Amino acid sequence: MSKNPKSAQRARRTARALTAAVLPLVAAPFAVASTAFAAESLPDTPYSLAATVAPAPMTVAECQADASCEVNQAVNVSSVENHAGLYKAIARATAKTSPAVLDADGNVITPAKTATVLIPEGTYLLSRPLLLPPNVNLRGSGITRTTLTLDTAYWRNFGFIIRYQDNQNWAGASNLVSDLTVNGNCRIGKGQPDASQPVTRPGEICDFRNPAMTSDPAKDNTGGGISVADNWTVRQVRFTNLEYFKLWINNASNVHVIDNRWDNWGGAESHEEDNIGGGGGAENDNVVIEYNQWDRTIRGNSFDFTNAFNTVIRNNVVRTDNASLMSARKVGDYGSMFLEDVPGAQVTGNLLVGGHIILQSNVRYDHTYDNKDVGNARDTLVANNEIRNSHWAGITAAYEDYTDADGTIGTIGAGNSTGNANDHFMRPGGNNVFRDNLIVNPKLSGILIMGSRDEAKDAPDTVTGNRIVNAGFGGSLSYSTGAGTFDTTGIGTALGVGDKIYNNVIEDNQVRPTTLYGVHLGARKATTTTSGTVLSDPADPTGQSGRNTLVGNIPTLLRTVTSQAVETPTNLVATSNELTWKESTAMAVAPVAGYKVFRNGVQVADMPLGSVSVPGNLLTVNEASLEGGVAADYTAGSKTSVGVYNGAGVRGGYSLALTSATTGQISAATTRMIPVTPGQMYTSVSSYRAVNNNGHRARAGIVWFTADGTMIARMATSNYGSVDNGNGWTTSSYSQAAPANAAFAQVFVAVDETVPGEVHLVDRIGLVAGTNTESFWDPNGTAGARYHVVAYNQLNGEYSATAVLNN
Repeated sequence: MSKNPKSAQRARRTARALTAAVLPLVAAPFAVASTAFAAESLPDTPYSLAATVAPAPMTVAECQADASCEVNQAVNVSSVENHAGLYKAIARATAKTSPAVLDADGNVITPAKTATVLIPEGTYLLSRPLLLPPNVNLRGSGITRTTLTLDTAYWRNFGFIIRYQDNQNWAGASNLVSDLTVNGNCRIGKGQPDASQPVTRPGEICDFRNPAMTSDPAKDNTGGGISVADNWTVRQVRFTNLEYFKLWINNASNVHVIDNRWDNWGGAESHEEDNIGGGGGAENDNVVIEYNQWDRTIRGNSFDFTNAFNTVIRNNVVRTDNASLMSARKVGDYGSMFLEDVPGAQVTGNLLVGGHIILQSNVRYDHTYDNKDVGNARDTLVANNEIRNSHWAGITAAYEDYTDADGTIGTIGAGNSTGNANDHFMRPGGNNVFRDNLIVNPKLSGILIMGSRDEAKDAPDTVTGNRIVNAGFGGSLSYSTGAGTFDTTGIGTALGVGDKIYNNVIEDNQVRPTTLYGVHLGARKATTTTSGTVLSDPADPTGQSGRNTLVGNIPTLLRTVTSQAVETPTNLVATSNELTWKESTAMAVAPVAGYKVFRNGVQVADMPLGSVSVPGNLLTVNEASLEGGVAADYTAGSKTSVGVYNGAGVRGGYSLALTSATTGQISAATTRMIPVTPGQMYTSVSSYRAVNNNGHRARAGIVWFTADGTMIARMATSNYGSVDNGNGWTTSSYSQAAPANAAFAQVFVAVDETVPGEVHLVDRIGLVAGTNTESFWDPNGTAGARYHVVAYNQLNGEYSATAVLNN
């Protein structure tokens, strides 16, 4: 693939939803072992242009004393074009270099001879990019003292301000760019190292691309910072005010990016391309990115590689928590680190404030060139990072593939399918380690592992020693990732066999906690599966040590999702002391067994079969519960006899018994006519249980009448999931607005497709104005409380998604 980054232009990836898709398992090049709960806070280093580890800049005197160094003599006035003078200095330095001498095997016998161009203090306007030949270093007099600025009148000349010289990538060569600022003039005349000047017109295109500001607007992909080749070092460079990629590392190996800075100070702004971007396949190997800093004024991802190997990202600081900039730029996050098909990476010791870390495949790009075949995250270490106030989950791993024209996924393996139009290869991922990370206040969950294809992962991941604090901080408590839906959790996985999740601490220290679960196995509506997950230290065969731990008010340690989860309660409403909600929709495979209520993260109620009474019930006590021991309040329908059953009830010992006289539907209705208001929404509710049969569809309904007692309609739910059974009670509900001519109503209960002699019980019968038929009475009052309500099923107690009310 061409080294020209214009041919590999990024799709926009800000705030995207993650979707998720076999090589032999190989040993990871890092240790998995973790001291329990070792995650700890990193130094809270503020953004600064001062060097962290880089040496002091070269001085003019030092250069003049070095025969291999050239001091640039160009005029350093910002209004004067300086390319010609710098070009001559580079040419003089090039004449002092010599290539390395190699043996027949490519080993260096005699090292290359390098030379340096020193650019004294000043601002240098460039009409053309500076092309560095092999072994020529370009050094400024300091990150705030030497500035190279793009002359926007010559925008056609610029992909990047500094780049390698084409077709001269010599073996054994090296280049250094250091101690200067590259300013792309996105906001013309802006970008001074002044933090007090805010970003100018955030989110708008660069001035020299804006037709309202110039008669010759530039095209996209213009005005990047630096594009490197093999063996380049970029050190103590400030990237600001740039339209295109700030630092581009494509098809380049052994690159060292150390102690650089990215910002939009001094009223600058940048376009949305990555601050460090690139990739390019096997030729992008062993890139080290360390001790760099990104300011909260940047735009775009801090880092994004696609198709690279053995990338090291360590000890960097990224601050991207500026909500006003996100709003103006219309993005949901920025500053994150994306590793897309980057196996063997190490991401360690980084501090991210606002951003997050994402391991995923290259499936989101056009399926051509390096992106025709798909590679997933593998053999990667993510450790000892601190992630604060992430705008999404703190760390995510997504495994995925796409389908070819014939509807099949790729052939599993590491081949190259460039010449095959009908198939592609897919390299599965896994064997990634996420350990000893501190994740505080992520908007969603702490760590998520997900995918769109089970085949895209063939080795277990390890998640250990992490500490996740206040998951769901400021975000929704249930959300779709594009590959399944999670409730807010410390750690969630929706894909994998034998993943190891142990020795983690999940904490919520808020008065109104947002974390619902410690560990979430499986995701609702996911196409992938989890099995064999290890939740204790694998080294302990008893399974007693290394278990995950909850701290603070988190309702539940473990949630396991299956296809049997019941529907979520809805329409939570609070009055001074009462919380009410609408029934969860009945499902045949998993009837609702009851509800649990959590107040500020602490369980305060477990209500098998629902609340004791129906809130706001328009029925009498005997109509609702039959506890008077008589059935006179009900009139039998066709083919039905009614009576009182003594010995089984939702609450108490009595219930209404419907006995079938022949084949078909059996039913009953309240004898009393209940006054109603036209246009008002009403809900009937009733719970059913089969006595001497396997159960049938049981339905709640309403019969409407005019003022003179003429029946208008008899309506009932069409939910086929409300099937009663002999093991528990199944609740059905039906809501409808009273017709315009309605004056009265009766509650209607029915069971379909019965045979003679069948008996079905009905209890907890109600009719309410509105939709809410469940309630919880809080003796402490509801003011200031955060409530979580879940329904659970009769089969295994699995929870529904969580309904939430902040009162």
